[in-house]
Amino acid sequence: MRVTSFFKFYIISIAFLFIFYSFYDLGLKKEILIFLAASLLSPQIFKVAVRARGVRRGDVVLVSVKSQNALGFFLQKFPARALSSGRIGEVIDLEYNFKNAKGEIVSYGGIFFPAEVNILYYEEPLKVVNK
Repeated sequence: MRVTSFFKFYIISIAFLFIFYSFYDLGLKKEILIFLAASLLSPQIFKVAVRARGVRRGDVVLVSVKSQNALGFFLQKFPARALSSGRIGEVIDLEYNFKNAKGEIVSYGGIFFPAEVNILYYEEPLKVVNK
């Protein structure tokens, strides 16, 4: 998911660079060096753009759930959908495993992975008992 967003970001940034080149003639050497610098810096610029955007409603996030078995604690990661927007450290609403849950945003992820959220609690659906 983020890979396609990164490629869109990269193509748009290179297109703006070519538009800039069409207005100003800097010489071939300078234009090649600027193109290489833009290509090498684009992943870092993309991370800054993702950080500025934060997590928005409808984004896919990875939910970390702590579990315990006979060997000890381990983390499981599941995809979920954000039902509210937020930034690192804030608590957002999630739709996780067909349940509503609350989780704290831990990281925004990167090019390959979505944002990561630690689950705080989830709501069990009420069971109706017929008497």
